[in-house]
Amino acid sequence: MIHAFNERGLDCLDPKWAGGRPRRITADDEAYIVDVAQERPKKLGRPFTHWSLRKLADYLSHPPAGVRRVVIGRERLRVLLHRHPMTFQRTRTWKETKDPDAEANLNRIEE
Repeated sequence: MIHAFNERGLDCLDPKWAGGRPRRITADDEAYIVDVAQERPKKLGRPFTHWSLRKLADYLSHPPAGVRRVVIGRERLRVLLHRHPMTFQRTRTWKETKDPDAEANLNRIEE
């Protein structure tokens, strides 16, 4: 650092590198991802009605034969789609109770 300061003065403090790894997702890839995200999964041959980030990332990285492949992680996909006015809701699951008296218990609580 001292040698650089002696050679260039205060300019040596300004980094000359852009930082970070080069992008792997091109602008064409990004446009393709947004187009796929706006399509219904059933239209693309998937057996569900809405995309989740996990399902969309899986479709993009393991597409059917003859379809463009884009490898992207879920977080990068979320950030990319957030830049466009697109968001996804988390998938919610629930389990039904196996209690045979559940209906009676719910009625008692509601009273």
